[in-house]
Amino acid sequence: MKMNRNKFVKEAKKRVGNSGEYLFKKYQVRTDWCLMQVYDLEHHTAGVSEIPKNFSCSGFMRTEFAKARKNREFKTAEVGDIVFFELNGNRADGADHVGVVVENTGHSFKLLEGNVRGNSSGIWYDTSTSDIYEYDYYNSSLDWIIDMSEFFTDEEEPEEEPVEEPAAEEGTFTVTLRTLRKGMKGNDVKALQRLLFTDGYSVGQTFDDGDFGECTEKGVKEYQTDHKLEVDGIVGAQTFAEFWKNERHSLLFG
Repeated sequence: MKMNRNKFVKEAKKRVGNSGEYLFKKYQVRTDWCLMQVYDLEHHTAGVSEIPKNFSCSGFMRTEFAKARKNREFKTAEVGDIVFFELNGNRADGADHVGVVVENTGHSFKLLEGNVRGNSSGIWYDTSTSDIYEYDYYNSSLDWIIDMSEFFTDEEEPEEEPVEEPAAEEGTFTVTLRTLRKGMKGNDVKALQRLLFTDGYSVGQTFDDGDFGECTEKGVKEYQTDHKLEVDGIVGAQTFAEFWKNERHSLLFG
């Protein structure tokens, strides 16, 4: 399903002010955090699962995904497109920096970027925060643009009609699974907390209050670490699939 561009921009702007530390902790690796932010935004927000998990700008440029979509028509840049920079004058060594397009003004475009003063050598990292910067189409530091238009749309997402759920028996509750993350509430969060508790992970003193807070997020990350899943504190299809492998869970929710 394509993501609405206006919604994507709102999500991108939420990252303004973030430093690379939250990404280093999330992915347990210290490398080009300008690209880590692009991956995090495009993969987890826009759902572009095709983007390879490669946190080197030059390495990403050499992937089949990037090579199949790259061009230098900067005037055509759209929200969601990925822009690479050549900062040291040596195109042979690959791109040095990357950002995501959040606006095309007609004579320039604006990018969400992180690590704007950083060193991508793998030794030292700038802790400068993410921000939005503007470039005209002829800026000499621009290298390539990755066309991501196949994953985005200007059409507004239709509003979901509320579904009336049947009344649950006393002591039980109905669960509709969705991707869960910190800040969410509901019966599906309550189910997640019970799954974690059953497997020996702490979710706080209230056990199953249906509120995805810091304790629940901590329990999710510990579970993901122990089961060799991507440690992001977000519960999607892969993490739920791992839960259902345990027979105790079918007894608890069956």
